[in-house]
Amino acid sequence: MATELQFKPVVQFITKRAPIWKKRLCLGEWDIKHVFVETTHEHNDYSTAATTAAAWQYLAATITWYLPVAARFGEPFLESTLVHELTHVLLSPEQNLIDTRIASDSANTQYTTSENDALTDRNYELMEFSTEMVTKALLKGWQNE
Repeated sequence: MATELQFKPVVQFITKRAPIWKKRLCLGEWDIKHVFVETTHEHNDYSTAATTAAAWQYLAATITWYLPVAARFGEPFLESTLVHELTHVLLSPEQNLIDTRIASDSANTQYTTSENDALTDRNYELMEFSTEMVTKALLKGWQNE
């Protein structure tokens, strides 16, 4: 079992780097909370280091850091994950628009359950791809700063 001492470098690194990236991504008006938990993701997933939930209408977001996973990696991975999660915040209005459209179409029975599930899965795959590509561009653009 990991100890608080093993998690401390992760918390310190994220706490130090988050304000820098928040400014770089022009998210200064957002209230972004970083929550550090000593568990894995709800599916006992040892590959998910962090997740983001955003309420873009209120400029609020929470990034949850799963310390048993995050602590397994070094600073480059943590920085990339931080930027990835902040990119989710930046793109959250678009994500919400797509989610709302799928829910609306599903409620109006335009799609069968399996079609709705496939569309939802595809939406998340595309959103993750877009988020990751923006993350890579941001990291590359700021690599010497």
